[in-house]
Amino acid sequence: MNNRIPKIYRAVLAGISLSVFLFALFPAAVKASSVVYISLIDASDPFYSNDSTQLDKQWYLAKTHIPEAWDYTRGSSNVIVAIVDTGIHASHRELSDGRVIAGFNTITNADIPAGNSSDDNGHGTAVAGVIGAIANNQQGIAGINWNISLMPIKAVGPDGVGEISAVAAGIIWATDHGANIINLSLGGTTFGNDNALSSAISYAYARNVLLIAAAGNDSRQQGINLDREPVYPVCGDNGQNMVLGVAATDINDRKADFSDYGTACIDISAPGSRILTTGYLPSTPSDNILIYASGTSLAVPVVSGIAALIKAANPNISNAEMHKRLTVSADDIYPLNQNSCGGTSCNGFLGSGRVNAQAALTPQPIIENSLVREASSGNIYLVSNSVKRLVTGFVFNQRGFIASSIINEVNGQLQNFAAGTPLPPLEGTLLKRADDPTVYVVNQELIRPLTYLVFVSRGFSFADVKTISAEELSLLIPGDWYWPPDGTLVLVEGDPTVFVMDQQVRRPVTFFVFQQRRLSFSRVVKVSLSDFSHVPVPPDAYWLSPLNGTLLKSDSEPTVYLVEGGVKHPLSYTTFVARYYSFRNIKTLPQVEVNVIAPGEAL
Repeated sequence: MNNRIPKIYRAVLAGISLSVFLFALFPAAVKASSVVYISLIDASDPFYSNDSTQLDKQWYLAKTHIPEAWDYTRGSSNVIVAIVDTGIHASHRELSDGRVIAGFNTITNADIPAGNSSDDNGHGTAVAGVIGAIANNQQGIAGINWNISLMPIKAVGPDGVGEISAVAAGIIWATDHGANIINLSLGGTTFGNDNALSSAISYAYARNVLLIAAAGNDSRQQGINLDREPVYPVCGDNGQNMVLGVAATDINDRKADFSDYGTACIDISAPGSRILTTGYLPSTPSDNILIYASGTSLAVPVVSGIAALIKAANPNISNAEMHKRLTVSADDIYPLNQNSCGGTSCNGFLGSGRVNAQAALTPQPIIENSLVREASSGNIYLVSNSVKRLVTGFVFNQRGFIASSIINEVNGQLQNFAAGTPLPPLEGTLLKRADDPTVYVVNQELIRPLTYLVFVSRGFSFADVKTISAEELSLLIPGDWYWPPDGTLVLVEGDPTVFVMDQQVRRPVTFFVFQQRRLSFSRVVKVSLSDFSHVPVPPDAYWLSPLNGTLLKSDSEPTVYLVEGGVKHPLSYTTFVARYYSFRNIKTLPQVEVNVIAPGEAL
């Protein structure tokens, strides 16, 4: 197996042969105007254009709606795009403000200090300019990102040839040093799906890095079907869509003649023909060259640049979410490509369409019951009834929420919603902290501490108690102590009075009521005074009443009472007779027991 990146894509730029998946210039562009010296330019970014038909300027920005996307963000230096390539000419005037950060040379196994030039071919510099050439500086072009950190990973030599192991090592180094996006404008058909490369891709993907790779340029100038002749790394997604594959299009949204295509390896398309970008010519080194270049190598940084804008606007977005955001928002170009893939229709072979930055950056509407990730904190909120409620990690998992359903906040959307209480765990959930034995139950969206009495009387089990962090528990709203269930009999140590839970409060029980309700001392739970102090107290001083329908009188006065609704109603003789009551059914109780029954209106 050949483990070197073959020099398979060639082009001519002002008489200079270039390689590495490189620029395949239009024949008409091979002239002096293919090299532009910035020193001749005196206007602010004179080659910037918001006209997608201006072939001699940055037509690809307007074509992909990047100027409109700048309304949402112009990038961030906190976003790191690693360019695994030939290096970057960091002293280029369009790259020399510190945006080229420290990188690594996997060929020599040496660090590349921040701001140091490392390109001895020119390919990596061209890629870097598309992603992040300095904008609005009165010279040259405008990169897709006005603010960005570009990480040079030199894995390809001056001749455009590199070891696959060097590329794999570069992916791992970039991942370990904070890269959010890895641009892979390289590859080939002859080295196969290398194990080291496959492992590196899996390593990066598992660490939330978005890998974006070129489809490749076919030397036959018609493109090859990658489903039949796979190219790597674009096809090296390990069967899990770990790599975002990019095909190239022209100014008319047609597949570029040279671009490869396929259903399995290509996810999206982007402009890759006559792309104006930063240049570096080793034979005539200069810091102020712009070039026109073509190739899938140039389509990849268009997508990488837009991905970096998405990351800047959504710092906590995942690689999978970026992948989805890019692909679902692409423009349909298939009607324009009915005979562009080997003379037949390209339907399904150019991914989801041509990338659209504006659509990818446009905030998704927050609808009822949406899960939204806050851009500044990464916190997840449930939006409902115009209120946002924090969702903790435990609650997210317990309630069965799905990560793919989360939308990312853009431009402070969540500020439009009032802050509500955090979303609690499910009703009845038992919780505790690792460092505290207190057990809580979720009741009416509050967490209520439990006494041993309540825990036992409600039949709870320690096996059902969930341990969460103190921080997460502190976010939940505390409530009063939870109460025993109605009917629970309680005896306080040192006190002979028996209490019964009735309508969520404790009430003392007289001997008559104890017997009438057929209560049993075997069911009485003895508790400490401390535990008993947490049992809810009734709003009045009355005891548990006899059963409804009970007729009673005291042993010291003749008034007969009827118990209804938990209160005693004095009965007139007329009512007594009218209801056919019998004197033999009247229970005579001590006056003190009659006094503790709540009074009601006379009947």
